[in-house]
Amino acid sequence: MLSKEAHAAIAIAQTIKLQQAAPLTAENIKQARIGADNGNSYTLPDSVTLKIVKTDKVNGEFYLLNQNQHPETVLMFLHGGAYATGTVKSRRELAINLGLKSGYDTFSVDYRQYPEAKHPAAQHDVERAYQYLQERYQNVVLFGESAGASLALTLTLALRDQQKKLPARIVVFSPVITQLNLLASEFLNQERDPMLLGAGKPVPYFDHPESTSPLVSPIYGDYMNFPPIMINCGTEEVKYDDAVILNKLCEDAHVPVTFKAWRDLFHVFVLFDMPETEVALTQIASFLQL
Repeated sequence: MLSKEAHAAIAIAQTIKLQQAAPLTAENIKQARIGADNGNSYTLPDSVTLKIVKTDKVNGEFYLLNQNQHPETVLMFLHGGAYATGTVKSRRELAINLGLKSGYDTFSVDYRQYPEAKHPAAQHDVERAYQYLQERYQNVVLFGESAGASLALTLTLALRDQQKKLPARIVVFSPVITQLNLLASEFLNQERDPMLLGAGKPVPYFDHPESTSPLVSPIYGDYMNFPPIMINCGTEEVKYDDAVILNKLCEDAHVPVTFKAWRDLFHVFVLFDMPETEVALTQIASFLQL
Protein backbone atom coordinates (compact mmCIF):
# COMPACT_ATOMS: atom_id res chain seq x y z
CA MET A 1 0.00 0.00 0.00
CA LEU A 2 1.35 3.40 -0.97
CA SER A 3 1.95 6.04 1.67
CA LYS A 4 -0.15 9.19 1.84
CA GLU A 5 2.95 11.10 0.73
CA ALA A 6 3.17 8.90 -2.36
CA HIS A 7 -0.45 9.66 -3.24
CA ALA A 8 0.33 13.37 -2.87
CA ALA A 9 3.39 12.93 -5.11
CA ILE A 10 1.23 11.26 -7.76
CA ALA A 11 -1.04 14.31 -7.80
CA ILE A 12 1.98 16.59 -8.28
CA ALA A 13 3.44 14.31 -10.95
CA GLN A 14 0.21 14.48 -12.91
CA THR A 15 0.57 18.25 -13.22
CA ILE A 16 4.12 17.77 -14.53
CA LYS A 17 2.88 15.23 -17.06
CA LEU A 18 0.31 17.70 -18.40
CA GLN A 19 3.09 20.17 -19.19
CA GLN A 20 4.86 17.61 -21.38
CA ALA A 21 2.28 18.02 -24.12
CA ALA A 22 3.74 21.46 -24.89
CA PRO A 23 6.31 21.57 -27.72
CA LEU A 24 9.96 21.66 -26.67
CA THR A 25 10.61 25.20 -27.85
CA ALA A 26 13.54 27.16 -26.44
CA GLU A 27 11.16 29.31 -24.39
CA ASN A 28 9.22 26.33 -23.01
CA ILE A 29 12.46 24.59 -22.05
CA LYS A 30 13.72 27.73 -20.31
CA GLN A 31 10.49 27.99 -18.32
CA ALA A 32 10.58 24.29 -17.45
CA ARG A 33 14.09 24.65 -16.04
CA ILE A 34 13.14 27.71 -14.04
CA GLY A 35 10.05 25.92 -12.75
CA ALA A 36 12.09 22.87 -11.78
CA ASP A 37 14.56 24.98 -9.83
CA ASN A 38 11.91 27.11 -8.12
CA GLY A 39 9.77 24.10 -7.30
CA ASN A 40 12.62 22.19 -5.67
CA SER A 41 14.20 24.71 -3.33
CA TYR A 42 16.48 23.01 -0.84
CA THR A 43 18.60 24.17 2.06
CA LEU A 44 21.96 22.43 2.22
CA PRO A 45 22.55 20.57 5.50
CA ASP A 46 25.34 21.81 7.75
CA SER A 47 27.23 18.56 7.10
CA VAL A 48 27.70 19.38 3.40
CA THR A 49 29.74 22.07 1.64
CA LEU A 50 28.75 23.21 -1.85
CA LYS A 51 31.55 23.80 -4.34
CA ILE A 52 30.62 24.97 -7.83
CA VAL A 53 32.93 23.81 -10.61
CA LYS A 54 32.94 25.81 -13.84
CA THR A 55 35.79 25.31 -16.29
CA ASP A 56 36.12 25.17 -20.06
CA LYS A 57 35.76 21.36 -19.88
CA VAL A 58 33.86 20.44 -16.70
CA ASN A 59 30.80 22.01 -15.08
CA GLY A 60 28.81 20.88 -12.09
CA GLU A 61 28.36 20.99 -8.35
CA PHE A 62 30.38 19.23 -5.67
CA TYR A 63 28.58 18.30 -2.45
CA LEU A 64 31.49 17.68 -0.11
CA LEU A 65 30.98 15.88 3.19
CA ASN A 66 32.49 17.83 6.07
CA GLN A 67 33.19 14.58 7.92
CA ASN A 68 34.09 12.15 5.17
CA GLN A 69 34.82 8.56 6.19
CA HIS A 70 35.38 7.46 2.56
CA PRO A 71 37.60 10.13 0.95
CA GLU A 72 38.80 7.70 -1.72
CA THR A 73 35.35 7.34 -3.38
CA VAL A 74 33.08 9.84 -5.14
CA LEU A 75 29.51 9.52 -6.36
CA MET A 76 28.99 10.89 -9.88
CA PHE A 77 25.36 12.00 -10.25
CA LEU A 78 23.65 12.39 -13.65
CA HIS A 79 20.25 14.09 -13.71
CA GLY A 80 17.46 13.38 -16.17
CA GLY A 81 15.08 15.65 -18.04
CA ALA A 82 14.91 14.37 -21.63
CA TYR A 83 18.29 15.98 -22.44
CA ALA A 84 16.53 19.35 -22.25
CA THR A 85 14.62 20.34 -19.12
CA GLY A 86 16.66 18.85 -16.29
CA THR A 87 18.89 20.90 -14.01
CA VAL A 88 21.57 20.25 -11.42
CA LYS A 89 19.94 22.60 -8.92
CA SER A 90 16.55 20.88 -9.06
CA ARG A 91 18.19 17.55 -8.21
CA ARG A 92 20.31 18.81 -5.30
CA GLU A 93 18.17 17.19 -2.63
CA LEU A 94 18.24 13.78 -4.31
CA ALA A 95 21.98 13.94 -5.01
CA ILE A 96 22.89 15.12 -1.52
CA ASN A 97 20.61 12.64 0.24
CA LEU A 98 22.13 9.78 -1.71
CA GLY A 99 25.63 11.05 -1.02
CA LEU A 100 24.94 11.31 2.69
CA LYS A 101 23.44 7.82 2.84
CA SER A 102 26.36 6.40 0.87
CA GLY A 103 28.98 8.34 2.81
CA TYR A 104 30.55 9.75 -0.38
CA ASP A 105 31.34 13.17 -1.76
CA THR A 106 29.02 13.75 -4.71
CA PHE A 107 29.56 15.53 -8.01
CA SER A 108 26.46 16.42 -10.03
CA VAL A 109 27.40 16.97 -13.68
CA ASP A 110 25.99 20.00 -15.47
CA TYR A 111 26.10 18.59 -18.99
CA ARG A 112 24.98 20.39 -22.14
CA GLN A 113 21.40 19.87 -23.33
CA TYR A 114 19.02 20.83 -26.12
CA PRO A 115 18.55 23.50 -27.49
CA GLU A 116 21.99 24.84 -26.55
CA ALA A 117 23.63 21.64 -27.86
CA LYS A 118 22.88 18.29 -29.44
CA HIS A 119 24.31 14.77 -29.32
CA PRO A 120 27.12 13.95 -28.59
CA ALA A 121 27.69 17.05 -26.42
CA ALA A 122 26.35 15.46 -23.21
CA GLN A 123 28.40 12.32 -23.86
CA HIS A 124 31.57 14.38 -24.16
CA ASP A 125 30.70 16.32 -21.02
CA VAL A 126 30.16 13.25 -18.85
CA GLU A 127 33.35 11.64 -20.18
CA ARG A 128 35.31 14.76 -19.23
CA ALA A 129 33.65 14.91 -15.83
CA TYR A 130 34.50 11.26 -15.21
CA GLN A 131 38.15 11.88 -16.08
CA TYR A 132 38.14 14.92 -13.79
CA LEU A 133 36.88 12.76 -10.90
CA GLN A 134 39.28 9.92 -11.70
CA GLU A 135 42.14 12.34 -11.22
CA ARG A 136 40.89 13.21 -7.72
CA TYR A 137 39.47 9.98 -6.32
CA GLN A 138 40.49 6.34 -6.34
CA ASN A 139 36.95 5.09 -7.05
CA VAL A 140 33.98 6.54 -8.92
CA VAL A 141 30.45 5.18 -8.50
CA LEU A 142 27.65 6.27 -10.83
CA PHE A 143 24.00 7.17 -10.32
CA GLY A 144 21.77 8.31 -13.16
CA GLU A 145 18.03 8.87 -13.46
CA SER A 146 16.00 8.76 -16.68
CA ALA A 147 18.12 10.41 -19.41
CA GLY A 148 20.92 10.56 -16.84
CA ALA A 149 20.63 6.79 -16.48
CA SER A 150 21.10 6.48 -20.23
CA LEU A 151 24.21 8.65 -19.95
CA ALA A 152 25.52 6.44 -17.13
CA LEU A 153 25.23 3.47 -19.50
CA THR A 154 26.71 5.19 -22.56
CA LEU A 155 29.58 6.58 -20.47
CA THR A 156 30.47 3.11 -19.20
CA LEU A 157 30.11 1.55 -22.65
CA ALA A 158 32.50 4.17 -24.06
CA LEU A 159 35.00 3.73 -21.22
CA ARG A 160 34.94 -0.06 -21.63
CA ASP A 161 35.55 0.20 -25.39
CA GLN A 162 38.39 2.68 -24.75
CA GLN A 163 39.89 0.20 -22.24
CA LYS A 164 39.77 2.82 -19.48
CA LYS A 165 39.08 2.26 -15.80
CA LEU A 166 35.36 1.66 -15.23
CA PRO A 167 33.09 2.90 -12.45
CA ALA A 168 33.15 0.62 -9.42
CA ARG A 169 29.34 0.43 -9.24
CA ILE A 170 26.46 1.77 -11.36
CA VAL A 171 22.89 2.52 -10.31
CA VAL A 172 20.30 3.50 -12.89
CA PHE A 173 16.81 4.66 -12.03
CA SER A 174 14.06 4.56 -14.67
CA PRO A 175 16.63 4.08 -17.45
CA VAL A 176 15.94 5.05 -21.05
CA ILE A 177 17.62 2.56 -23.39
CA THR A 178 15.97 3.40 -26.73
CA GLN A 179 15.18 6.81 -28.19
CA LEU A 180 12.27 5.68 -30.38
CA ASN A 181 9.74 5.16 -27.55
CA LEU A 182 8.22 2.07 -29.16
CA LEU A 183 8.47 -0.55 -26.41
CA ALA A 184 5.17 -2.03 -25.25
CA SER A 185 5.09 -0.30 -21.86
CA GLU A 186 5.20 3.08 -23.64
CA PHE A 187 1.65 2.28 -24.77
CA LEU A 188 0.35 -0.07 -22.06
CA ASN A 189 1.37 2.14 -19.13
CA GLN A 190 0.41 5.44 -20.74
CA GLU A 191 -2.48 6.00 -18.36
CA ARG A 192 -0.84 4.38 -15.35
CA ASP A 193 2.35 6.46 -15.18
CA PRO A 194 1.41 9.83 -13.64
CA MET A 195 4.85 11.31 -14.31
CA LEU A 196 5.74 10.75 -17.93
CA LEU A 197 4.00 10.68 -21.29
CA GLY A 198 4.64 7.51 -23.27
CA ALA A 199 4.96 6.70 -26.96
CA GLY A 200 5.94 10.27 -27.80
CA LYS A 201 8.23 11.68 -30.45
CA PRO A 202 11.96 11.18 -29.92
CA VAL A 203 13.66 13.95 -27.97
CA PRO A 204 15.12 16.62 -30.29
CA TYR A 205 18.57 16.34 -28.70
CA PHE A 206 19.29 13.49 -31.14
CA ASP A 207 19.40 14.24 -34.87
CA HIS A 208 19.20 10.51 -35.61
CA PRO A 209 17.19 8.81 -32.84
CA GLU A 210 16.81 5.75 -35.08
CA SER A 211 20.57 5.15 -34.92
CA THR A 212 21.70 1.74 -33.71
CA SER A 213 24.73 3.26 -32.00
CA PRO A 214 24.84 2.17 -28.33
CA LEU A 215 25.81 5.76 -27.49
CA VAL A 216 22.38 6.86 -28.73
CA SER A 217 20.27 3.88 -27.62
CA PRO A 218 21.97 1.61 -25.07
CA ILE A 219 19.61 -1.23 -26.05
CA TYR A 220 22.20 -1.95 -28.76
CA GLY A 221 25.07 -2.13 -26.29
CA ASP A 222 27.29 -5.07 -25.46
CA TYR A 223 27.44 -5.33 -21.66
CA MET A 224 30.27 -7.83 -21.39
CA ASN A 225 32.69 -6.97 -18.56
CA PHE A 226 30.39 -4.30 -17.12
CA PRO A 227 30.78 -3.48 -13.43
CA PRO A 228 28.03 -4.46 -10.96
CA ILE A 229 24.84 -2.60 -11.78
CA MET A 230 21.57 -1.96 -9.96
CA ILE A 231 18.49 -1.25 -12.09
CA ASN A 232 15.45 0.46 -10.55
CA CYS A 233 12.05 1.26 -12.03
CA GLY A 234 8.43 1.64 -11.05
CA THR A 235 5.97 -1.03 -12.15
CA GLU A 236 3.59 1.66 -13.47
CA GLU A 237 6.00 3.62 -15.60
CA VAL A 238 6.13 3.92 -19.35
CA LYS A 239 9.86 3.09 -19.27
CA TYR A 240 9.26 -0.20 -17.44
CA ASP A 241 10.23 -2.33 -20.45
CA ASP A 242 13.49 -0.38 -20.83
CA ALA A 243 14.49 -1.54 -17.36
CA VAL A 244 13.37 -5.14 -17.97
CA ILE A 245 15.29 -5.41 -21.23
CA LEU A 246 18.41 -3.82 -19.72
CA ASN A 247 18.26 -6.39 -16.94
CA LYS A 248 18.10 -9.19 -19.53
CA LEU A 249 21.01 -7.74 -21.50
CA CYS A 250 23.11 -7.63 -18.34
CA GLU A 251 22.13 -11.14 -17.30
CA ASP A 252 23.01 -12.48 -20.75
CA ALA A 253 26.42 -10.78 -20.49
CA HIS A 254 26.94 -12.33 -17.02
CA VAL A 255 27.07 -8.93 -15.37
CA PRO A 256 26.38 -8.86 -11.60
CA VAL A 257 22.97 -7.20 -11.79
CA THR A 258 20.39 -6.30 -9.16
CA PHE A 259 16.90 -5.55 -10.49
CA LYS A 260 14.29 -3.75 -8.41
CA ALA A 261 10.80 -2.99 -9.74
CA TRP A 262 9.02 -0.81 -7.18
CA ARG A 263 5.39 -1.87 -6.96
CA ASP A 264 2.71 0.70 -7.84
CA LEU A 265 5.30 3.44 -8.34
CA PHE A 266 6.20 5.63 -11.27
CA HIS A 267 8.99 7.21 -13.29
CA VAL A 268 11.85 8.46 -11.05
CA PHE A 269 9.64 8.57 -7.96
CA VAL A 270 12.75 9.21 -5.83
CA LEU A 271 12.49 12.86 -6.85
CA PHE A 272 9.68 13.14 -4.28
CA ASP A 273 9.97 13.29 -0.50
CA MET A 274 8.09 10.21 0.71
CA PRO A 275 8.77 7.04 2.72
CA GLU A 276 9.16 4.95 -0.45
CA THR A 277 12.01 7.22 -1.53
CA GLU A 278 13.73 6.77 1.82
CA VAL A 279 13.58 2.98 1.43
CA ALA A 280 14.82 3.08 -2.17
CA LEU A 281 17.75 5.40 -1.41
CA THR A 282 18.77 3.29 1.57
CA GLN A 283 18.91 0.19 -0.62
CA ILE A 284 20.80 2.05 -3.36
CA ALA A 285 23.32 3.41 -0.85
CA SER A 286 23.88 -0.12 0.43
CA PHE A 287 24.54 -1.36 -3.10
CA LEU A 288 27.06 1.44 -3.69
CA GLN A 289 29.24 0.41 -0.75
CA LEU A 290 32.68 -0.83 -1.84
